[in-house]
Amino acid sequence: MLVSRTMPFRTLELRITDWLFEWRGPLTVRESPVVLVAISDQADYEIAESWPWPRNYHARLVDNLNAAGARVIGFDVTFIQPDDYSAANDSLFARAIERHGNVVLAGDIRAERRGGTSHMVRRLTPYRELQASNPNPWGIISNPLDEDGFVRRYRPFVEHLGQRHHAFGLELVRRYLDLDSLVIAETPTHYELGFTRVPKFDHHNMLINYHGGPATFTEYSYEQIIDDGSIVLNSDREFFGIEHPDDKQYGDFDDPGYGLLHTGDLEGKIVIVGATMPELQDFHPTPFSPQLPGYEIHANAIQTILSEHYIRPLAPVLRLAAVVAPVVLISTVTIYKGVLAGFAGLVLLSVSLTGTVQWLFSYRDIRMELVLPMVPLLLGYATSSTYSFVTEQMEKRRVRSLFGSYVSPELVNMMIESGEEPRLGGEEAYISAFFSDIQSFSAFSEQLEPVRLVELINEYLTEMTTIITEEQGTLDKYIGDAIVAFFGAPIALADHALRACVASQRMILKQNELRRKWSIVENRWPSIVGEMRTRIGINTGTMVTGNMGSSIRFNYTMMGDDVNLAARCESGAKTYGVYTMVTERTCREAQRYGDDCVFRYLDRVVVMGRTQPVDIHEIVGLRTHVDRSTLECIDLYETAMAEYRHQRWEKAAEHFRQSARLEPLSQDMPGVKTNPSLVMIERCAAMRQTPPGDDWDGVFVMDSK
Repeated sequence: MLVSRTMPFRTLELRITDWLFEWRGPLTVRESPVVLVAISDQADYEIAESWPWPRNYHARLVDNLNAAGARVIGFDVTFIQPDDYSAANDSLFARAIERHGNVVLAGDIRAERRGGTSHMVRRLTPYRELQASNPNPWGIISNPLDEDGFVRRYRPFVEHLGQRHHAFGLELVRRYLDLDSLVIAETPTHYELGFTRVPKFDHHNMLINYHGGPATFTEYSYEQIIDDGSIVLNSDREFFGIEHPDDKQYGDFDDPGYGLLHTGDLEGKIVIVGATMPELQDFHPTPFSPQLPGYEIHANAIQTILSEHYIRPLAPVLRLAAVVAPVVLISTVTIYKGVLAGFAGLVLLSVSLTGTVQWLFSYRDIRMELVLPMVPLLLGYATSSTYSFVTEQMEKRRVRSLFGSYVSPELVNMMIESGEEPRLGGEEAYISAFFSDIQSFSAFSEQLEPVRLVELINEYLTEMTTIITEEQGTLDKYIGDAIVAFFGAPIALADHALRACVASQRMILKQNELRRKWSIVENRWPSIVGEMRTRIGINTGTMVTGNMGSSIRFNYTMMGDDVNLAARCESGAKTYGVYTMVTERTCREAQRYGDDCVFRYLDRVVVMGRTQPVDIHEIVGLRTHVDRSTLECIDLYETAMAEYRHQRWEKAAEHFRQSARLEPLSQDMPGVKTNPSLVMIERCAAMRQTPPGDDWDGVFVMDSK
């Protein structure tokens, strides 16, 4: 709020006041009692003498205005010095003032700078002879200026040396209403004038409700009022050749046909006489005009008071609410809904505040400040945006620190952007569990020193983990050389099964590259390193994921029966001589989202630790790497399995022998000891010797992990 009171913002608030007047537009003054008489360039041309004119003209003006029925006459001109032409002119003017008793003269109290920073207050009062003949007090004609030099306010009175002097316009109103005196009682919010309550707009002033710009009020030029049959103007001499009043019968003022003496246009009016001549420099910037004559400012102030059409400030409670409520609202929206939502709220609130300010001013005559609530609103948005940004960055760092070590950067970014995060303690999710383990790893431990073994395994795990994270998998843990991971959490992935299967085949291809690299480095690694192969098991199902462990140490992991089934697939792959074994559910889910992988149905088994059978498949490889002979091998194997399920052991064995010749993994390959066709040939022989019986359901029970 203090910021909104600084000079730039205060000036902006003042300019908004001007825009509000312009948006509202002028008000009608059709019934206004105020009439203006201009000391104009035209009048200065018509009168023989130059300004300041002899005051006998002012005496004639007062007489003529009263003859036309004017109720009160105010001179917005200071007569401080005696007449420049003759003392007799002052006497004529003074007698006219005394004779009619309805003239208000102008004075002023001005602070003038004298030498450096010192000030002196001067009281400029009407010439003593004029004021001595006047039953009405003089009025102050100067108006308070705002910081930008505009006149928007009107001060009812000024106290000087213990004496109260009323404003010029207020004295005209007093005389117009025939009040003997004017007693102004002051409250914190109003001036009590008896006949009206004037709301304060600040500590000492009312806000002038400007009804329009120049020429809003009825205006006549000075010479029109004094041009009766007793005076000859310069135009009379030039155009009609009149040199003496006796040469003409009427002037424009008293002409029976159209003269103001007879039209009634001045009947009962407040007539203000003021200067419009540029050299008199009585022009001031106002909301409707950058150059408004001073006497029109008084006219607007008088019209405001007489019509009681005041512009009031907003009530203090509402003013406070207008500041606090938007700040609270924008801060809440920004913090809880985000910076973009906050910006939308900022625009909406700004438009709403602007519309409210305009509506209140135009239709309720209430001046609600706009800068005052807007500055805190902008600061509130900036502060809450900064807070949201900082907390968001902290949250991102927290999420990255929590998941960055076992989730791909892309997945972490997706998690941050979506705002999703697993609830602590675990939540159910339909995902794919992934287990991998190096075949016969104990042999590596026997032949490699610990330091060399760590070096080898670190290189292997780095490459394998990179592939898992590239496929947006989540690393659960390392168990020695084994890798545990899952796909589909903490961010849900519709194609998690396919990603897990693709990752397994990319890992096998990468391991082939590593074997070749390790084999060509002479004397660096023993021959067993060139035979390294990894078995992988995958299962898809409903599992629980979350941060699990103790209160002082926990890990983001998975649990559930379907997790155990994935582990059994990894160990069970050894039984069939394959290196990637998946469940039927994983195969089906992967094929829903693409045909990147080639699957082979292996068998229907009951794994150790379970009682329900499950169909299992091998991932033979990525489709782009599987050749025609391998596809033919798969067809023969599946034909053999059909015979096998019908207990036609001889036919099944024959087809298995045919598929064995096309198996992509043969026993002459490093690390390969068997393959599915060879395994099933042996099983057919065992079944032939010991048939399972007619009620056999084709299920093979695995008795080892």
